Amino acid sequence: MEGFDSPRDFERTIGGRGQLEKTWKVLGALAVLAAPLPSASAHHSFAMFDKSAETWLDGTVTAFQWTNPHTFIQVSVPRANGAVEWSLEGGSPNILVRNGWKRTSLKAGEKVRVLIYPLRDGKPGGSFLEVHKTDGTVLYYHG
Repeated sequence: MEGFDSPRDFERTIGGRGQLEKTWKVLGALAVLAAPLPSASAHHSFAMFDKSAETWLDGTVTAFQWTNPHTFIQVSVPRANGAVEWSLEGGSPNILVRNGWKRTSLKAGEKVRVLIYPLRDGKPGGSFLEVHKTDGTVLYYHG
């Protein structure tokens, strides 16, 4: 080592070998945290939903999934040639709780009327905006 009589002199100057290893670990961790996260930004895109075509669905809840990062309502919608299962995406439980929702707000078998932004590709799915229950309760995605 230039300017040092031995490697031990260098290690003592920087605080010892353990300190050097800690420094490299910290720098490595900072590099990982500073890396861009394209999947996170892609995940939160709602471009798949047609916000110009609000649609009402009348049907029966088959499942309510209270999960992160998004909740889902499965609704069976009767059609002339048989029922169609719709998968409706909503916000996180945290968002819904702030708007009065609970894990128990919807139960399988309940009749509902749901306002949605449908999927652009025409498949039976969308993003729910509000849910009207037969008892008069209205649950909103955003307050």
